[in-house]
Amino acid sequence: MTETYYEELLIKDKKLLKNTLEQCTFIDCHFENCTFEECKISRCRFINCKFSACTIISLSAEYAEVKNAVFNRCNLIGVHWIHLRPAGKYAHPIEKIENCCIKYNTFIEMPLVKFNFSGSVIQESIFEQCNLMESHFDNCRLDGTQFYKCDLRKADFRNAIGYSIDISSNKIQQARFSYPEVIRLLDSLEIKID
Repeated sequence: MTETYYEELLIKDKKLLKNTLEQCTFIDCHFENCTFEECKISRCRFINCKFSACTIISLSAEYAEVKNAVFNRCNLIGVHWIHLRPAGKYAHPIEKIENCCIKYNTFIEMPLVKFNFSGSVIQESIFEQCNLMESHFDNCRLDGTQFYKCDLRKADFRNAIGYSIDISSNKIQQARFSYPEVIRLLDSLEIKID
């Protein structure tokens, strides 16, 4: 099967349910108001693509990569980013996330230094062994979201709610928090406060 290339293409109002995309490369494409539900991508690449008002649910991937993607007003549900990481030490799958709803996502060993999640809803997701130094989670709803063995130094969690940060496994020096939510940091110590 030969690889199919799409460049600088606007893909609008496309709805895919349980479809498989194989050996496709999308470069500088803009996906607008598209839905990808329980789809599989195999040997596909998405390079410098933008996703606006899209819904991605339970995506599975093999030998796929996303590089420098921008997500605006998207619903990202059940995405496991480790299967979408691009090759190369300095490449990032996500360039920017703006006003998105992120649920049941896993971020493992991802370099997200100075990344801006501000104002997003990130629920029931996991950040594990990620470098999140100086990242912004201010004004985020982080209900049930866990951080494990992450570098959160100088990260901004002011006015964020619902997070679960194990202070013994994460680096949190000089991170910024707001009262009263900062009290949640004591949950991992299993102490009683009266």
